[in-house]
Amino acid sequence: MKKNETYQSLYTSLKELGLGDMEADLYMVSLKLGPSRISDIAKHLGISRPNVYKVIRSLEKHALVRYSEKDKYSRSFMVEPPSLVLEALRKRKSRLSKIDEGLVLEMPDLLATYHQGEGSTKIKVLKGKEQYIKIFNQSVEEEDKEIQFCGSSGDFIDFISWDVENDWIKKRLKRNISIKVLTVPGVIPDNLKSRDDREKRETRILQVANPFRSSFMLYANKMIIWQPEAPLAVLVEDIYIVRMMRELFDVLWIGSEP
Repeated sequence: MKKNETYQSLYTSLKELGLGDMEADLYMVSLKLGPSRISDIAKHLGISRPNVYKVIRSLEKHALVRYSEKDKYSRSFMVEPPSLVLEALRKRKSRLSKIDEGLVLEMPDLLATYHQGEGSTKIKVLKGKEQYIKIFNQSVEEEDKEIQFCGSSGDFIDFISWDVENDWIKKRLKRNISIKVLTVPGVIPDNLKSRDDREKRETRILQVANPFRSSFMLYANKMIIWQPEAPLAVLVEDIYIVRMMRELFDVLWIGSEP
């Protein structure tokens, strides 16, 4: 069982590097056979020798093959060791990480140039804690100035946990994004308010007759409505709806206790 898992992990890594099915199969076969003649590899793969050469040429582009130093008509073929696969995979992940970081930095500007116009409104219903946290973390990647939150900060943080909240705050501060929090009363809002100055936040208490558990958040050109009881979140991507909600938020903000 362990051996099969090991080979599966290697096969997955090869696919992650961009190898096709036949290329990955040839690598795995050659790895097990060791230095072999092309005719033997063709037999194990069940394909013709010309096709084996085609796959080998493709593998050469990934620098994962080599031949013995013998005469070209009798030399054997073999693949490079799995350690080179791991090295190539790490280099690929490093490049993708740098690309990801660059895209995150440019995301607010890219969204600013995106014009919805008469395009259809995008609405997604996200269920479960994992989806909840995923979309929450994306907010600091897409906004570059200020996020607005209105609702029950206590119920929201109770659901996602203080660990997730504090990690999100660190990411927000790293990107120099401020936040306005308009929240119903509670112990957690008091905690937030006491940390406002050092966490680039302004918290105001929303005076309501019947405190509620849900909330909404505005950032970039999106609005998220949070409902922790189900739990679910509704993501609305529409510049006109978001613009209207920002106006409503501003009215409630002005009328709330500083």
